[in-house]
Amino acid sequence: MAVRGHSVTLPVQASQAGLRPDQVLAFYGLRPHENLDLLVLSHRNTAASVAFRLAFLRWIAQGGGVVLARSKKYAASALDWCPGRFELIVEAHEVDSVQAVERGEPPEPMATLEQRVLDGACGVVCNCPGTLDVLQATHRLPPSIALHNATHLSRVRVPAGPGQGIGYVGSLLKAKDSGILADVAQLLRQPITLIGPEEDEALMRRSDGWLRFLGPLDHVAVPSALVDFAVLLLPLGRGLFGERLTSPLKVWDYMATGRPIVGANTAALRSAAGDAFEPYEPGNAEDFAAAIHRIQTDAKLVKRRVTAAVLRTWDDRAAELEDFADEVCL
Repeated sequence: MAVRGHSVTLPVQASQAGLRPDQVLAFYGLRPHENLDLLVLSHRNTAASVAFRLAFLRWIAQGGGVVLARSKKYAASALDWCPGRFELIVEAHEVDSVQAVERGEPPEPMATLEQRVLDGACGVVCNCPGTLDVLQATHRLPPSIALHNATHLSRVRVPAGPGQGIGYVGSLLKAKDSGILADVAQLLRQPITLIGPEEDEALMRRSDGWLRFLGPLDHVAVPSALVDFAVLLLPLGRGLFGERLTSPLKVWDYMATGRPIVGANTAALRSAAGDAFEPYEPGNAEDFAAAIHRIQTDAKLVKRRVTAAVLRTWDDRAAELEDFADEVCL
């Protein structure tokens, strides 16, 4: 949005003390921009909260504008502090109240917060159609739109040769059913390399030693690591997150490498990637292994899947967000 000519103030909480704005941007392969004021808050939660409030009130005093809010808690506080002083667009990547029901927890506190923020918003941007559908079924909404995630143009890679091995990047969250990777590695008797997680001894044993943990990489180094693989994996579990609420950041990086993807056959992933991945039945390790085998042995299938990949950049998303804001903001 800053590159597109908008004045953007972005508060971020530092992961460690003393980080400068240019260091935060460099981690993501980005450079400072004259239209972007990146406010690096303290790595301590209380200090960060105080600094955020002061920065927000200063921004309001300078004229305010449009707030794009990911935190419903902060958005509700801002509505209380400065009612009528800014326009709010809520960015929703989850529906906490519905997910609370899935976990067997009372949904009412989150549902109340969600509706409070939605009632104060002029628009809602969801990360995918599934999130929008769930919100529409459970809440009163202002004008709303689904805008998938994306990747940076700088993360595009051109594959050289067929690549080697099977790779995965990301966390080992339960909702992603990452444990299935151990079962698949054991079934295939082939190494699967995990980029990001620290070594997990239980998963290593479960895989009979076929999992390889590369550990965390700098954000800017991930695409070059991905393009070296022959196959990229995207597991997702059953449940709201994997089936409806996610637009996986990794799928956009994956599609930018020109490598074939094997992923969970969920509505969420189909919405993001279309036909650009070979599907397997979520939770079924045998089906997952069979899908990988098809990709490893069928060159025509690989070509079909890779050809279907779409390059979607953050500039594309910014343009869509800009159009939406023009429609819903005064």
